[in-house]
Amino acid sequence: MVLRLRKTLFPENETSLEVDGMDEEVQRRLELAAALGLDPRYLLAAKSGRSRWSNLELDTYLFGAAALSRRDYGHSAGKRAKRPPAGRQQEASSPAKAGRPGWRPTNQKRTREHALSTLGAAGKFLLTPEQAERERLKSLHETGLLQTGPEEIFDRIVAATRKFFDVGAASLSLITEDAQHFKSAVGPLREETPRQIALCTATVERNTMLIINDGLTDDRFASNPLVVGEPHIRFYAGYPLHGPHGWNIGTLCIIDQKARAFPAAEQQVLRTLAAIVQHHIDAGT
Repeated sequence: MVLRLRKTLFPENETSLEVDGMDEEVQRRLELAAALGLDPRYLLAAKSGRSRWSNLELDTYLFGAAALSRRDYGHSAGKRAKRPPAGRQQEASSPAKAGRPGWRPTNQKRTREHALSTLGAAGKFLLTPEQAERERLKSLHETGLLQTGPEEIFDRIVAATRKFFDVGAASLSLITEDAQHFKSAVGPLREETPRQIALCTATVERNTMLIINDGLTDDRFASNPLVVGEPHIRFYAGYPLHGPHGWNIGTLCIIDQKARAFPAAEQQVLRTLAAIVQHHIDAGT
C-alpha cells in the first residue's frame, strides 16, 4: 500500500509512504487521515511492528484532526461574523436597577422565558414545539454558518467522508426554517431541499444517528420524493450537529443510490468525522 501525503503538509515535495502488513480497515483509515491533512507516519512510528490496531486507537488518532487549529487549514483566527440576537440591547439597558437592593423583575413571563432559554436543549421538554423551534433557529444563526460562504475545512472533511465510504454524495447540511441548506456538499445534490422532505430533518429531530439501509423498503421513507425521485436515495446515514446551548442545527450525512449495510465500525468513523466537524463549528462560534 502506498499513501500519498498532501503537499500542504510537506510543501517541499509530495511525500509517499509505503505500508506493508496491515489490514484493509487500517489502510482505509490511514488514507482518510491523510486526506484530512494528518501525517500517518506519526502513528506508524508509535505502532511499528503491529499489524492490527483497535478501533479506539484508530479513532483516537483520527480525532486528532479536531485538535488542529483553523490556521493549519488555511483559515485566519477568529470567530465567524454573526448578527446580535434580537432583544439583546433591550435586556442590557437597565443594569443599575438590577443592582438595587430589593429589586424584583417587572416581567415575570419574560424572566421565565429567559431562564428556559438559558437551559438550552436540555430544557426542551419545558417548551412548546414553537418555542423550541425558535430557540433552535436562534442557535443556528448564532453559529454564523448561514452568513458565511464555503469554508475549506468543511469542504475537505465532506470530500474525505464521501471518498472513505465510497458513496454517491456527502454533505454538511443545515436545517433552516423551511429548507435544508448545504454548507458543503459533494455529489449530485440540489442547492437546497424543502425541509419537510429532507432526510436530515429526521436526523435533527431524532438527536441520534439515522441509518436507512434501503429507502425503498423502509416504511418511514419509502414514499419520500427524494427516494422515489431524484436523486433516488436508497442508502442514507446522518449524524446530528449542534449549535450553542446544544440545539441540533444540521448533520454530516452520506447518501448512495444503492442499498447497503452500515456496520458498527463504519458508524464509529461517521461519528468521529462528525465530531471533527463539530469541533470546527464550536471553534468559530
